[in-house]
Amino acid sequence: MTRTEIIRELKNYFCVQELVCHHTYLKFRETSWQFLDTELLHTLLVVRKMLNKPITVNNWHTGGNYSQRGLRCNICALVKDKTSLDKIYLSAHCNGAGIDFNVSGMDSEKVREEIKRNEVLLPYPIRLEEGVSWGHLDVYDLCNGKKVNTFKGGNP
Repeated sequence: MTRTEIIRELKNYFCVQELVCHHTYLKFRETSWQFLDTELLHTLLVVRKMLNKPITVNNWHTGGNYSQRGLRCNICALVKDKTSLDKIYLSAHCNGAGIDFNVSGMDSEKVREEIKRNEVLLPYPIRLEEGVSWGHLDVYDLCNGKKVNTFKGGNP
């Protein structure tokens, strides 16, 4: 699939406000798609179809509490705080290559199990964060030949 086809199909499930921080959306509006990695978008589309349930990334635009679970810009608190402490922060979120999410009716461990069980469907290698009460998926490739790698929070 081309990037345009992926985005067109993803729009059946997500609006761009769900995938980027509010700072990015307020400045770039619908062109915010440009900052999201094509591999992430394709993988998100596959995972959404695989699980066949609504997925929530950010919901700030509907009055919810989630605002830094997709793309994080340099003025998002999580990024800004690390920078002010002079700490390196190479989160996939900053590169448009990672999301945190919840799946309707599924706990995070079940989500990870389903993705691992269906790894053959994934278009690219991914990483899943373990030991958290939400899903984290990114397309950082460890180049180890595995389709799914896991990591513990705080140790990307």
